[in-house]
Amino acid sequence: MMAHKRLNHFETKQPIVTLKMNQSQVDLKLLLCLSCLLKHQNVSIAADEMNMSQPAMSRVLAKLRTLFKDTLFVRTAVGMEPTVHALTLVQPLERTLNQLTELFSKQDFSPNECKRSFRLHMTSYLTQAHLPDIADAFYTAAPNAQLEIINLQEKSLLQQSAQNIDLALCSQVMQVPEHFHQIPVGEEVMSCFMAKNHPLSNEKLTLDRFLDYPHIVVSIGGGPNVLIETNLSKLGKVRKVGLRVPHYLGALEVLSRTKVLFSSTSFVADRFSQLFSITSLPLPIQQDSLNYVLAWPPTVHNDPAQQWLRKLCARIIKSNLKSYKKSFVVH
Repeated sequence: MMAHKRLNHFETKQPIVTLKMNQSQVDLKLLLCLSCLLKHQNVSIAADEMNMSQPAMSRVLAKLRTLFKDTLFVRTAVGMEPTVHALTLVQPLERTLNQLTELFSKQDFSPNECKRSFRLHMTSYLTQAHLPDIADAFYTAAPNAQLEIINLQEKSLLQQSAQNIDLALCSQVMQVPEHFHQIPVGEEVMSCFMAKNHPLSNEKLTLDRFLDYPHIVVSIGGGPNVLIETNLSKLGKVRKVGLRVPHYLGALEVLSRTKVLFSSTSFVADRFSQLFSITSLPLPIQQDSLNYVLAWPPTVHNDPAQQWLRKLCARIIKSNLKSYKKSFVVH
């Protein structure tokens, strides 16, 4: 009983390992060996548990004695017994090993318990196309988490710190840093949209007729229209830009009330075709599909929460574009 009181007094008054200890001399294996020695109070058994030879464990014990400046164990008639100092190490050592186990263990991610904020970079078009479905799935799975949408422009990923980027949804016209990870999530074709009562709506659209009318351009700091201008310039042609707007839905409403044309990918425009009374025709020039990717910096690549977000967004976007592709009918 008296020994027990001395142990508590020693434990509260005496620091076990002071900051003066040379921490470079301590490694995880030493601590694990000490734990085994304290558990079994037998060098041979501790060596077997650590998959070491008995002489190797004896050398470890010698090193531990030097580090802690204490014999730690003494031989008695009934075997090895720990010193008072060794007994004071039991609880701190157990806490330390548990903390190290937690540190090196990959934590399971539970969306339902997540309270983090995620930053998703998207253009206004892609926000309109996919955010409602992404948000629905996101808040169903993670009701306490937050989602922040940041407007994406052509060079914005190059200009921001990776710490401000969790995930970006972009097309090939956006400039993505070379060290970013990427996965493809789908593609869209482009069409020429116009009001249903437009003079061109009931005829085959030729290049000359396409160039006869003014065009709307949605200015998002780089986008599909850049590719159209490039392809027209190869033919020695230039179209007339009658209106530049920053918002996609604003362009659709203007389109429904005027004779301007709008060259765009089709997913969102077709979704709102009835609301704004618009229709579409195939473009009169060769135009490649617009390919979409999810991109993210290497700093978040192995984070379980970020992996969950990427899988969710990829699933939603692929499903949207696949379903649309199946139902797509040229007007």
